[in-house]
Amino acid sequence: MKYFLMTILFLTVGVLAGCVNGGSGSPTGGVFKSVDGGRLFEPRNTIDEDHTIAHSDVLSIAVDPSDNNKVYIGTKKDDFFVSTDGAQTWSKGSAQLKGIQNIVINPFNTQTIYMSGMYEGRGSVVRSVDGGTEWERVYVEPIDGTNITSMTVSPVNGDMIYIGTSGGTIARTLNAGESWENLYHAEKSVNELLIDAGDINTLYALIDGYDVVKSRDDGATFESIRDMERDYETEKLYEGTLYSMTVSPSVSGVVIVGTDSGVFRSDNYGQSWTPVDVIASTIGIPIHAIEINPHNANQLVYAAAKAVYTSVDDGWAITDTTSNRVVDVIAHDPVDSDVVYLGLRKAI
Repeated sequence: MKYFLMTILFLTVGVLAGCVNGGSGSPTGGVFKSVDGGRLFEPRNTIDEDHTIAHSDVLSIAVDPSDNNKVYIGTKKDDFFVSTDGAQTWSKGSAQLKGIQNIVINPFNTQTIYMSGMYEGRGSVVRSVDGGTEWERVYVEPIDGTNITSMTVSPVNGDMIYIGTSGGTIARTLNAGESWENLYHAEKSVNELLIDAGDINTLYALIDGYDVVKSRDDGATFESIRDMERDYETEKLYEGTLYSMTVSPSVSGVVIVGTDSGVFRSDNYGQSWTPVDVIASTIGIPIHAIEINPHNANQLVYAAAKAVYTSVDDGWAITDTTSNRVVDVIAHDPVDSDVVYLGLRKAI
């Protein structure tokens, strides 16, 4: 099944013009960057003076932890782009994928990168061991139409990768994609996979819009958080349809979800939930992107449609992207606590 997919990171202007030419009008999407901790975001979409990624739907962002000037983005239709200057300029790459939902970098060997998306209509994971020049397909779905909707890497073992599919499968490799084992099958799409940073044997999976399942034993067993026994007088559940999820970068058991009824936080592995005091006008709007700052476990960033909200000492800093697109992904720089990236896409 394995074969190499050759990629050329630097294409000529003539090739680029077909799919990423900005054309007339102001930038509307692509990537936005903050250098002040999420208080102000500005577009960072330049390829060259004639070309831009502003019209690409950005579905995923990853920053190289060993060189934070190197940023990768995955798009819906335009494969992926890479920047080597902190998103000042971009170059096009090719993993021969569409719908790149996830980019994962091995934190112990950042030349090894994984991307997930659709290859000729089938959900696949591809791996590069040379920083993105050549790609090898290491996982493929058996039928057309099923994508890899979530992916994460163990914080202690860069060869341990977890994936979730739109068909509900959660699987894992312990050897960088050489072989895979099935862990769990859900009824609906696995939209997010996160490992508890304070308890690495705990894995959370966001199942479509209705549930979070968790494993406390490194994937051996899973349980539904929605169906857990609880005292509803004192242990409330989150409300609304689930759209996004994040976990604390340092505190065990802290998980936060974004819904269309607000933002909800649990401090005890999902047993009980309390609403976060967000701006009231965002309640009722689907929260598609939410992240806790990895440098500050008390700072939350979330996006409601075209606005971004960052928790600060005296409330929320609000940024209007002035875009006709919605924020789909938020990514913090792993080195510089002041740098935050947004990826925008057309509203579905």
